[in-house]
Amino acid sequence: RFLQILSNLLSNAIKFSPDSAEVHVDLALSQQHPHEITISITDKGPGIPTEFKKRIFQKFSQADSSDTRKKGGTGLGLSITRELVEHMGGKIAYTSAVSQGSCFYVTFPLHS
Repeated sequence: RFLQILSNLLSNAIKFSPDSAEVHVDLALSQQHPHEITISITDKGPGIPTEFKKRIFQKFSQADSSDTRKKGGTGLGLSITRELVEHMGGKIAYTSAVSQGSCFYVTFPLHS
C-alpha cells in the first residue's frame, strides 16, 4: 500500500507538471516530532485553485471536470491515497500556490 501511495502522488505530480519539469521527492525526519518521517513530493505545475482546495481529497473530485479538460483521471487518486495513509497511522497534507506548483507530503510514525 505504501508503494500505491507514492505512485499516486508521483503520477499526479508528473501529470500536472510542464514537460521537462523536475518533480522532487524528499525524505526527512520530522522537525516537530522526531519519531515521525515525512516524504514530500513537489511539482512545478499550475497549483491548486483556491475554490478546489476544500474538496481535494473527496472522491471523484477534479479541479477541471469539464468535457474538454486536458488531464485524464477519475478523481479517486487523492481520496484513496488519504484513506491508505490514515489506515497506516499517517497524515497527508499539501501546500500549493497557483502558477507555482504544489507539495504533497505524508507523515508516518516510526516504529521501533
